[in-house]
Amino acid sequence: MEFLDYIFVYLFVLVTGACIGSFLNVVALRALSNESIVFPASKCPKCNTPIKWYDNIPVLSYLFIFRGKCRSCGEKVSIQYPIVEAITAIMFVLIFLFFGISIKTLMLLILLCISIVITITDLKKEYVFDVHSWILIVVSIVYSAITHDITYAFIGLLSGAIIMEVIARLSYYLVRKESKKEEKEESSEQNNEQNEEDININDYVEKYKRAFGEGDTYLAAASGALLGVKYFIAAIACAIIVQAICILPQFMKKLLEQGQKRLFISLIGFIVLALIYFIVSNLITLNLFVVYGFVALLLFFAIDSITRLKKATIDSDGFTAIPFGPALLFATFIMLFFGSPIISIIKKHIFMILG
Repeated sequence: MEFLDYIFVYLFVLVTGACIGSFLNVVALRALSNESIVFPASKCPKCNTPIKWYDNIPVLSYLFIFRGKCRSCGEKVSIQYPIVEAITAIMFVLIFLFFGISIKTLMLLILLCISIVITITDLKKEYVFDVHSWILIVVSIVYSAITHDITYAFIGLLSGAIIMEVIARLSYYLVRKESKKEEKEESSEQNNEQNEEDININDYVEKYKRAFGEGDTYLAAASGALLGVKYFIAAIACAIIVQAICILPQFMKKLLEQGQKRLFISLIGFIVLALIYFIVSNLITLNLFVVYGFVALLLFFAIDSITRLKKATIDSDGFTAIPFGPALLFATFIMLFFGSPIISIIKKHIFMILG
């Protein structure tokens, strides 16, 4: 194909992705509201006025036509809509750039779409619908069966589920501190005042003795089936880093506001030291004793941070925790695109530490 043909093809993919992104918004939000994805037509959530076709053009309508407000009542329209449309469009183009026109591309586009729906529901309500999870798992198995073999898919699936279950149970006992009697009584009083339909995550955690819900285990199973054991483990590490980057600024601000300066210093020390080690080790070959020195200091700051975190009382008022599922899904796609170089970097640093 000539250059102009490529431009036309990828422009078509971009527009298609944006249109599908608009539909994914509807699927996710109507799943949360228990409405049909077909009827009624798109409408303003406040005044229920149907949205005109020219106000429903992905991204462009929001930015240039109705400019983020309902024409009828002036209610602000969530910026979620153009963001999801733009991300879907860009991801469609990236998948085509990396994998071309193939059955593999089609499977990845399906995985992308269901992942975006899960991300929206998880971020908005911390809820992952079973039907979405099972679609993700089934398509992941089929993808791996096509690109590798069915054994690869099922070993990855079991490994993903088991590893995530271990993390969920272990994290509960290692990180979650025991509540005092007074705190439990206060929490009980607050719970009685809440609407019975609200899901109380603290009650759920205490009841099932796990750090998060089973939804993340289903997502981990799908990720394991898709990536295989080795790449899935790297995806878990990547997801933890992604989530930490997202919540760290807000969390650190809370620490300073509440006078947790020692914990703040330990966390900053770990982050700064880890960055220095990563930058320096990729510029020059470090002496083995220097590597061990970095590792020892990192362990010191990590243990000190965890110890102080368990003892600290962090007021969660105004602090928004980010679900792990979206971070894991994001990391899964990162591994699909850049898995080999990421694994090479990890191996390099492991061998450096082991000497």
